[in-house]
Amino acid sequence: MNVAMQDLTRPRKDRLSLGSWLTAAVLTAVLLAVLSCVWLIENFARAHAERRATESLRQIALDFRGALDRGMAQQFQEVKVLSQLELFQRHDDVPAMRRALEQIRLGFGHFAWLGVTDAEGRVLAAGGGLLEGVNVAQRPWWQGGKAGPFVGDVHAAVLLEKLLPKQEEPWRFVDFALPLRDERGRYLGVFGVHLSWTWARQIRNELIDTAMESHAAEALVIGQDGTVLLGPPALEGRKLALDMGTIDTAQRYSDAGVDYFAVTAATRGQGSYPGLGWTVLMRMPTSVALADYQKLRGQIVMVALALVALSVPLAWLLARRLSAPLERLAAVISSRRHLGDEPLPRVGGYREVALLSGALADLSARQARQDAALTELNTSLEQRVEQRTAELQQALRQLQAGERRLRTIADNLPVLISYIDREQRLQFLNATFKPWMDIDPARALGQRLPELIGPEAYEPRRQALQQALDGERASFETEAEAGGVKRLLRADYIPDLLEDGSVAGVYTLATDITAAKLVEQHLDRLSRVDGLTGLPNRRQFDERLEEALARSRRNAQCLALIFLDIDKFKQINDGLGHAAGDQVLQEFARRLGRCVRSTDMVARLGGDEFVLILEGLHQPDEAELVAGKILHAMQEPVELPTGALQLATSMGIAAYAGGPDEVPAAAALLASADEALYRAKGAGRGCFRWAGGAH
Repeated sequence: MNVAMQDLTRPRKDRLSLGSWLTAAVLTAVLLAVLSCVWLIENFARAHAERRATESLRQIALDFRGALDRGMAQQFQEVKVLSQLELFQRHDDVPAMRRALEQIRLGFGHFAWLGVTDAEGRVLAAGGGLLEGVNVAQRPWWQGGKAGPFVGDVHAAVLLEKLLPKQEEPWRFVDFALPLRDERGRYLGVFGVHLSWTWARQIRNELIDTAMESHAAEALVIGQDGTVLLGPPALEGRKLALDMGTIDTAQRYSDAGVDYFAVTAATRGQGSYPGLGWTVLMRMPTSVALADYQKLRGQIVMVALALVALSVPLAWLLARRLSAPLERLAAVISSRRHLGDEPLPRVGGYREVALLSGALADLSARQARQDAALTELNTSLEQRVEQRTAELQQALRQLQAGERRLRTIADNLPVLISYIDREQRLQFLNATFKPWMDIDPARALGQRLPELIGPEAYEPRRQALQQALDGERASFETEAEAGGVKRLLRADYIPDLLEDGSVAGVYTLATDITAAKLVEQHLDRLSRVDGLTGLPNRRQFDERLEEALARSRRNAQCLALIFLDIDKFKQINDGLGHAAGDQVLQEFARRLGRCVRSTDMVARLGGDEFVLILEGLHQPDEAELVAGKILHAMQEPVELPTGALQLATSMGIAAYAGGPDEVPAAAALLASADEALYRAKGAGRGCFRWAGGAH
């Protein structure tokens, strides 16, 4: 113990001091706290900056979208109203229509061209006379206006480019067209208007105030196919690399190497104006949107570095304050060879060190007392070991004696006893296995049961063994042969259940039930045979009749039932005595047996009543041949001690034709034969009658 304590308290160069660990721990905690705060503040500031930028962009996008929808709806409504002027419903005064169109064009500055065509698409009159006489039947606006109110998407000028005044930007229009009809509803032509796209740019300039311009925000109008209709000149006519499947949402994307925050809002139309599927896009460079955040981020980093630099000396001072008392206490302990040599001094400084110092002092005192007790205990240890060894040897001898007694009892019991583990290996067999199954217990130990007895003998045991290994008791019967002696065995498999419910193995007990089975079979035979005549009794007859009816139906063969008794048997029994009556019954049974085939059955139901089952008949009439033979056989007198006695019998016959016919109930067939028997007696006895009056 002294060596171990010295090893623990001896300073090592490769160990850091407690002060170093405390300093590192404090600095680590401060660093983690500062980094966590920096991370939280930075994420909050960035999210706030992104949210503020996207919200301002979204609001302007919604305002711009509303202005576009309202402007287009207003322009469309104005065109509809103009198309209803009476002058355009007649087409009989082309100069007047030209003057009216010119005045409208001057009053509505955004209408770059207005015109009226005839039914074939030729321009009759136009503001300023532009395109008059030109056939515009192939233009999309005329095709659409012919069918009904039409609004065309933004497109470049084709025919008007050379006729309109020059301007810095190319002319582009939004087309309006409506059909013209007279007061009778007859189609006259199309009223068409080309709305200059410059009005949309004016709306954008009015909405994008100086504040948004200072943030380099841009407003774009994108067509249904993704082409920029309105925006910076460099982008107009191009398709943006923007996911148009996320309309009305905020997203980020890059264009020409610049990252943008972008908010989109899809136009919806208004009133009778259906809308053209335009999308308003407001975008702002991320560097502009996050400029304040980047400035705040630099300030946060500077503050974090200052906090970490300030925490270094504070952590060192705190670590020195905490470790100094412990170092003094460690120096006192390391100077001793044994903790219990003498009382330890008390060391203070703070409460935990004082408690540790007191606990070590108490430990030192207890160590001294334990050393004294150990010295005393060692003196008696050898004596106690010798005593315990003697007790164990005595217990072992008693255990061995008990095992010998159990082995002797098991080996001399007329029972097969064994134990099989979970792997189906035999761990115990008594000596009875040798004479009963010709298995040597010593050689069988450790072998698996399937290999020891073979597949043929193992199969009857397999299911019961598995049931016992699953925790359920199982029983079965099997045969065993050894030394020319066959035995019928009843085996019980009992699971060896452990405390946790699992099965460790199976105990097997097998007893010889050969004698009991022979007695059982003999008793069963006696219960099925008439004791006087040796014929089958009523029980065996009932079983045989059910089986015979089933076979008759299955094989489509006839079956006949002959019910007969001895005429005037009561007079014979009462006049000559019961002994003579028994002799008559025995002779009557013998003669019946000689009249039938070996496949037929003769049974005594009781008293002088007998019944025959005739199977496999081709025709029911064949039963009459058997009945005739019986009548002939009974003509010979019976020799009795009192003299010769003439016998006679009456018979009733019932038949089942077999095949698909419904099988009669056994009791009903027997009752029919019994009824026929009584009719035979009524006819004078010594004859037979068919059931139901047949034949």
